[in-house]
Amino acid sequence: MNRCIQCLVLLLSLAALKVSAQGTAFNYQGRLNDTGSPASGTYDFRFTVYDAVTNGTADTLPITNSAVAVSSGQFSVTLDFGAGLFTGNNYWLDIGVRTNGSTNFISLFPRQPIRPVPYAIFATGASNLIGTLAATQITGTLPSAQISGTYSGAVNFVNNTNTFSGTYTGNGAALTNLNATQLTTGTVADARLSSNVALLNASQTFTGNNNFNGGNNFTNRANNFTGSFFGNGLVGWVVITNTAVTALADTGYLLTSSLFTTVTLPTGTNLLVGDIVRVSGAGAGGWRVGQGTNQSIIGNFVSYKNSVWTASSASSGTWNCLASSADGAVMYAGMKSTSGIFSSTDYGHTWSATAATGTGWYGLACSADGNKVYGVPSGGNIQYSTNAGLTWSSVANSKLSWVAVACSADGSKAFAAVKVGALYLTTNSGAVWNIVGTGIPNSGIANWSSVAASADGTHLAAAISGNTIYTSTNTGANWSGGAPVAFWSDVVMSSDGLKLAATINNNSIYTSTNSGTTWSNAAVPIAAWSCLAASADCTRLVAGISNGVIYASLNFGATWSPLVGAPSKPWSALTSSANGDHLVGAVNASSGNLYYSGSAAQITSLTGTNGFLTGSQGSAVELQYIGNNQFMPVSAVGTLWAN
Repeated sequence: MNRCIQCLVLLLSLAALKVSAQGTAFNYQGRLNDTGSPASGTYDFRFTVYDAVTNGTADTLPITNSAVAVSSGQFSVTLDFGAGLFTGNNYWLDIGVRTNGSTNFISLFPRQPIRPVPYAIFATGASNLIGTLAATQITGTLPSAQISGTYSGAVNFVNNTNTFSGTYTGNGAALTNLNATQLTTGTVADARLSSNVALLNASQTFTGNNNFNGGNNFTNRANNFTGSFFGNGLVGWVVITNTAVTALADTGYLLTSSLFTTVTLPTGTNLLVGDIVRVSGAGAGGWRVGQGTNQSIIGNFVSYKNSVWTASSASSGTWNCLASSADGAVMYAGMKSTSGIFSSTDYGHTWSATAATGTGWYGLACSADGNKVYGVPSGGNIQYSTNAGLTWSSVANSKLSWVAVACSADGSKAFAAVKVGALYLTTNSGAVWNIVGTGIPNSGIANWSSVAASADGTHLAAAISGNTIYTSTNTGANWSGGAPVAFWSDVVMSSDGLKLAATINNNSIYTSTNSGTTWSNAAVPIAAWSCLAASADCTRLVAGISNGVIYASLNFGATWSPLVGAPSKPWSALTSSANGDHLVGAVNASSGNLYYSGSAAQITSLTGTNGFLTGSQGSAVELQYIGNNQFMPVSAVGTLWAN
């Protein structure tokens, strides 16, 4: 049978135009010839879609339409290959035919191309689209009228080249990576600024290191400044924990070291008239201000260097021991070979005998107010007065060779040593005395030479000639020795018990800053150092040489200078007021006397590297540069000493 397809037409119903009424089926009409003539009868048709006109791949399964009526060669069938087949690619329809009920299909040639029909062309309009349109199918630029409206979903513009022009409204929430340099108009509200941004009309707190280099005027008297400010007229504070610093202009230095600290004045072309240097001595070690070469400090300071030592009205004799009240107004003195204890109420200028009995006085101690007095004789009882020497009583009935005594600031505790014997302590104003010295080897036969006590009586020190110095920090319960073996002649202690100084009668002077645990050799010449006195903080020391002069230190023994106004004598004892302003020295000779001295005014300049200004803990100074390498104090707290 010779059969062929004469024409192929795809027809869709033009009456139903809505996409929602259409499925995936379509009508196929054709003309069938059988042996060269139009066929008539009943036939079976098989349809398959291929991707090529010959050979190729079948993209669908065959669809068989059975018992299709053919009249005068014409036939019509409905085909449905399902969704997803026709996506724009070219396809060909392979057709097989057989007489209805026969066995085999005969393929018709050629395969027929599948072409669009009018309804399919209509369907290309976007308004009739059902489902999802792939983005790759959209080309060109959409008219602005087609994309206007409200988009309630999330729209992401991820291309960095996107630009926006015109007017935009909205709250701008969730906008990120905005470039603030593009803000050219409008005002940013203060509430939107960082808390680190300073505002012209608001109270500010500056917590960083701020430099104001322009002409800044702070005219509101309610302005508050907390922290450090540096500049002409603004002096900030720098904490110094070590023992030396070279100062900068317009800077304050808070010295906290327990050791003596040196501040060197600034130099250079950056030093301007009016610049300020401040020094605050918070540390226990005291401080000094040193000048550079050709620099000087001018002013009126306290000094030992220019002081004058004057013989008092006391009778001549072998004066051996001294004691002073805290203010130096009341003083006591005793002779080695003469009876009686003498007192002065005018800083050691005039003296009179008290009612004390006994001879050979080797040690004296008095309370800070000068009313309570202890006296120890060699070979007698300890004498005690509670009324500045008007009346006395024996408080230790053992007639021993007492050599030294010290007491607390209130006089309730006293500490005494027997020259070759034991150490004794009372904590009830002399009513009961107990031997102390547990832990001191051979304490009962030691050759004691001097004792010292802190203001509260808890710290004690006892020196042995030919051995060491023993100290206690718990009112004599325990003892330890840290000083080198030497012929110790005298020992003194600060009011807090931390600092000690001691003399060796054929060598040097030593100091300790840790209650006698360790000791350092002071910078003094080798000499027969016989006696020592100190201010309450031990910053100011005076030491006498047997048959020599008196030396003074204003920095706890760091440096020493001879007192040019002190005579050369066989000095046996020295005493000082708590602030070091008033001094008395005893001369141990058959025609010896008592000499008094006070701090003198230093009016001349402290020039160059030889002189310096010094102060103790709690003192401070503000120095102002006045030009010509000169500084001048404009304010001070405490007593300033010149050396």
